[in-house]
Amino acid sequence: MSTLTLNPKARFSGSIRNVLARYPLVAYFVLAFAGSWLCLAPMVLGQDGLGFLPYSVPFGLYVALFLAASFTGPTLAALVVTAALEGKPGVKQFLRRYGQWRVGFWWYLLMLLGFPVIYFGAASLWMGGEALQALGRQWGTFFTVYLAALLIFPGLLQWGEEPGWRGFAQTRLQGQVGALWASLVVGFLHGVWHLPNHLLIVGPPAAGPFDLTHFAINTAIVMAITLLFTWVFNGGQQSILVAVLTHASFNAAQAWLATLLPNQPVQVGYTALIIIAVCAIAVVLLTKGKLGHAPSQEPRAHLFAQGETKP
Repeated sequence: MSTLTLNPKARFSGSIRNVLARYPLVAYFVLAFAGSWLCLAPMVLGQDGLGFLPYSVPFGLYVALFLAASFTGPTLAALVVTAALEGKPGVKQFLRRYGQWRVGFWWYLLMLLGFPVIYFGAASLWMGGEALQALGRQWGTFFTVYLAALLIFPGLLQWGEEPGWRGFAQTRLQGQVGALWASLVVGFLHGVWHLPNHLLIVGPPAAGPFDLTHFAINTAIVMAITLLFTWVFNGGQQSILVAVLTHASFNAAQAWLATLLPNQPVQVGYTALIIIAVCAIAVVLLTKGKLGHAPSQEPRAHLFAQGETKP
């Protein structure tokens, strides 16, 4: 009589996969936070942050770790949990969404020009003709600054963030609780995920000493912007490319305006955020909270995970 014994390593690996597959969203958020925060820990704990440890991270390593944190958190978490849920077919389907570009001309126009128009409009409200004159003199900055920020830096960070927040978490959660509630949950956790940034006092992002009020306001802003991100993401057929470009456009618009109008009053930024919040509320009302979500457009592998029969 022979006895079949399982390899302990294989058994442990199988149990981990079962946990990930049983609680995919919880697993994603835990891994996303852990992956990013561990990468940022050397700066946060050293003299660049809380000062618990007696060193400063060299600038080159600082930048490398800061960039890596986006990928070791949201992206890696999304890939790991997708693999546990759907195996290689699911991962391949997930990766295809990186290059999903056929989403309609108007969505591209909105995702690329929406935030620059909002920020420039806010500047015009406070600076009047001065803003228009600056644009006339330095129109080339739209290409040299805005597009560079959109496609290179800080746009590169969004290639690490968006596959997780929109590509995985929003996609799955909105199928359970609807797009509105999913956006608020994902937006809140995305805002909290930025906590290490608020603990850094030197180098990018140079947030300064921790301020709880500023952190809370920033989290609320992320929640409001997430409503617009979700709407464009769903309108763009849940393309990760669309999610990346939309998020990158928000950050690039701020960089462009800072270059175009370096002496702008502080009220410009606040006004732009108020306009964004008003737009978010309008989109929620006009879409009746659906934010463009149509279950029939869910990625195929995600539907298989919910019990659909494969063709």
